[in-house]
Amino acid sequence: MDITMQALDYPQSPLLRLPLELRLQIYEQLLLPSLLPSSTHSLSPLNLLPDHHVYHSSTTNETPTTLSVRTIDPYLLPHSSRTWRRRSTYHIRTGTYNPILRLWIKNADREIGALGPFLTHTTPTTYRVLLSPYTAHLRHTVPSLLLLNRQIHDEAARVLYSTYTFNFHTSIESLVPFLSDLTPTARSAIRHVSVTKKPLPYTSEFDRAEWSSLCTYLSTTLHLRTLTLNIIAGKPGNEGWDDVLPISAAQFGMLRNVKKEFGSSQRGIGGVDLEWVEQVMMIKGLREVNVNAMVEHCPLPRSETMAFWVAFSKSIESGFAEWIRGAMVEAV
Repeated sequence: MDITMQALDYPQSPLLRLPLELRLQIYEQLLLPSLLPSSTHSLSPLNLLPDHHVYHSSTTNETPTTLSVRTIDPYLLPHSSRTWRRRSTYHIRTGTYNPILRLWIKNADREIGALGPFLTHTTPTTYRVLLSPYTAHLRHTVPSLLLLNRQIHDEAARVLYSTYTFNFHTSIESLVPFLSDLTPTARSAIRHVSVTKKPLPYTSEFDRAEWSSLCTYLSTTLHLRTLTLNIIAGKPGNEGWDDVLPISAAQFGMLRNVKKEFGSSQRGIGGVDLEWVEQVMMIKGLREVNVNAMVEHCPLPRSETMAFWVAFSKSIESGFAEWIRGAMVEAV
């Protein structure tokens, strides 16, 4: 799906002799999801960057109109000018975070050893777009159609990029490079994005910086209509959330007011920083905000931080979703 501007100035195509309405119908036939899934298409997600939450990341897209963008494991697909020539590269940490031990586990040399969170090093990598049986045809139709000439590219790109939801899961570091590689027309057509917030107690400064960069880019560069926010939630023990009091939308609003009143010195409640929510709220113009809890098992809370996260987790699809929609969704 990589498009280079150098190839967009070929002579006029016979396609442009057709009326615009007919051309748009042709673009839709070529670029929208197939009605029937391809029986010969298979995904090869084995070169994706390992993630503690990878079991939440389906190897097929959630819906026919979803295109997933993931970070490539640099040790399974080495960097070369041939394979990455059209994609921006970015650096990732080469350890795997263990949320129970709160350690980074080195896997760069396939050698397991515990490292401190500041002792890992970064490695260049890039992203890949996962196609599903409903979108397998895009592997051929996108480059063959969008590279015909500049006018066809602009017309078809608006159809393609306004239709699909681009899901980055926890590979949020890939969002800015992926979107930056698109042509201005393609980038401006994107309307639907989905991202996943990692579990709050285990968020590192590195994660915070990536999240801040993501929100700044989305709020200043795109004109989104739909944002899907998936949040890793913690559910402890056998009894789960039975004895946990949820946080209401009004209480979330009160926490925000406390944050504003006391300034940046307040690192959230129970030691959990909710600045990431303020950063998400910089994204304006939304017509729809979808909030989903991606529930996983967590230890019984033995600190204020864990206790707040568990209560927050129970409230993600209720009080938190109500609050954030009220703050972000613009009336039509």
